[in-house]
Amino acid sequence: MSTFLYTLLGLSVGASLHCSVRREISPCTCRVQEPNSNTILVACERMISFTQVVEALKDKFAPDVEISLRIAYSRMDDFFNHTFQELGLAVTDLKLNHDNLSSLPESVFAGLGRTEYLSLADNSLPEVPNHILQQMPVLKTLDIGRSRLQAITDKDFQNMTDLQHLVLAGNNISQLDQSSMPHTLRHLHLGRNKLMHLNDTLRGLTELEWLFLNGNQLTTLDEQLPREGNKLALLHAGSNQLQKLPQELQNFILLESLFFQHNELLNLGGTVQRARNLKRLHLCHNKIQEVNMIVNEFTELDSLEDLQLGHNQLISLNGSLAPLRSLRCLNLTNNLLQEFSLQDIQGLKRLRIIDLSYNKISHLSGRMENLVEPETRIVELRLDHNLLRTLDGALMGVHGLQKLNLSNNLLEKIAPDDLIGLEDLRILDVSFNRLTTLEETSKTFLPSLEQLYASHNALTALKQDFHGLPTLCRADLSHNQIQSIGRDLASKTHCRMHRLLGVLRVYLTGNMV
Repeated sequence: MSTFLYTLLGLSVGASLHCSVRREISPCTCRVQEPNSNTILVACERMISFTQVVEALKDKFAPDVEISLRIAYSRMDDFFNHTFQELGLAVTDLKLNHDNLSSLPESVFAGLGRTEYLSLADNSLPEVPNHILQQMPVLKTLDIGRSRLQAITDKDFQNMTDLQHLVLAGNNISQLDQSSMPHTLRHLHLGRNKLMHLNDTLRGLTELEWLFLNGNQLTTLDEQLPREGNKLALLHAGSNQLQKLPQELQNFILLESLFFQHNELLNLGGTVQRARNLKRLHLCHNKIQEVNMIVNEFTELDSLEDLQLGHNQLISLNGSLAPLRSLRCLNLTNNLLQEFSLQDIQGLKRLRIIDLSYNKISHLSGRMENLVEPETRIVELRLDHNLLRTLDGALMGVHGLQKLNLSNNLLEKIAPDDLIGLEDLRILDVSFNRLTTLEETSKTFLPSLEQLYASHNALTALKQDFHGLPTLCRADLSHNQIQSIGRDLASKTHCRMHRLLGVLRVYLTGNMV
C-alpha cells in the first residue's frame, strides 16, 4: 500500500528499487533510510562469521549507493581473512556493536575512505584503535562507548581533522593526555568513566557545543573547561564530587542547559547570573543552603524554563525567583523550607508546576488574589509531606490550578475561604491528614473537580459534602471513621469524564459505616 501511495504522489519508491536484493543478501536485511534517500540501511545480526557477511553482501549494491552497515551480536573470529573492500560497497556509516571485538586488524578496514560515521560501542577494546582510524580520512562521528577503554593518549586521534562528534561514555578511562582531543570537536561524551581530573585536555576545544562529564570522580572543574567557551550550549557534570561551580561559566554566554545534580555544591557562587540563554538548570541532590540575594544568582536568567533544586538544604528563597520570567517548572522538593509565600512567584506568568513536597512548611502566605498580575496560572501544586495545619486562605484564587496535593500534612479542617476560586481544580488530595469533616466542600463550588482523595483522616460522617462537587467521579474516603452517609450525598453530583456521563465511585474500605 505504501508503495502504491508513493507512486500516486510521484515520489521515488526507494525501498522497492534499492532493496530489491533483500532476498539475495539473507540473513542480512535492508531498507531505505527514508523516501528519496540514496542511503540504504543494511543490518547483519547474529552472523556466525565475517565470511558470512562478505558472501551475503559482496557486489549486491551499485557503487553509487551509500550504505549504512550494521553488524551486531555476531562472531568475527575470521576478521583477519577479509577486508571491507571485498564487499564492493560505499559504506558511509559503519556500526560494529556487541561483536566481542578485542583487536581490530588494520588491513580489514581497507576500502572505507568514504566512511563518516563509525561505531565500535559495546565491545572489549583495551585502547583506541587509532591504526584503523587512519583508513577513514573523512570520519566525522566516532562512538567507542562501553568498550573498556582505560586511557586516551595524545596519539589516539592524531590527524583526524574532520572529527566533530566523539562518544567515549561508559568506559574505564582514568587518564587523559594533554592535547589528546581534536580541536574540531563539537560534541564530546566522557560520561560514566573514572576520571578524577581533566588534565587541561579540554582547554583548546573552542568549537565545543555539548560536553558530557557526568558519572566520574571529578572534584573540580576550575580552569578545565574550554578557554573560549563561546559556543558551549550544554554541560552535563552530574554525579561527580564537585563542591563549587567553575567561575568560567560566567563567560559562556550561549549556555542553554546545565546539569550539576548529584554533587556536593554548597552554593552557586554567582556563576550563572548572567546566563541569558539558559533554559534548564538542574541542581538536585546537592548541599545548597541558600540562594544569595546580595548578588541575586538569577539576575539575568529571564530565559530559564526549568529549575531543579530538589534534595538540597534550602531554608529560604530570599525572593530570588522574581527575574525568572520564563520559568515553567520549579522543583524544591526535599529541602528545609518552613514557609512559602505565593508572592515569591509574582509575575511568573508561565509557571505551571511547583513542587514543594517533603519540606517543613507550616505556613502559606501571600494570597494570589492580592497579586498585581492575576494571569499567573499554576497547573499543579505539590505541598504534600509538610507540616501544614491550616491553609489560611492562601490558595484562594490560584487561577488555572488543576492538581493540588496536600496529603501527609497536619490539616485539621478546611476553612470556608481555602478553596474559593479554584474553578479549574480537577484533582484534590487531602489524604493522610487529621480532617474530621469535609463540610466545606458542600459550600465551596468546585465545578471541575473529578477526583477527591481523603483517605486516612478522621472523618465521621458524610452528609452534603459532595453538593459543591457537581462533576465528581472518584472519591477515596477509605480508612476513616465514617459511621453514617446522608441520603442526598450525591444528589447534585453527575460524573463527567471528557464531557461524557460516567459513574461516581466512592471508596469506603476501612470505615465503620
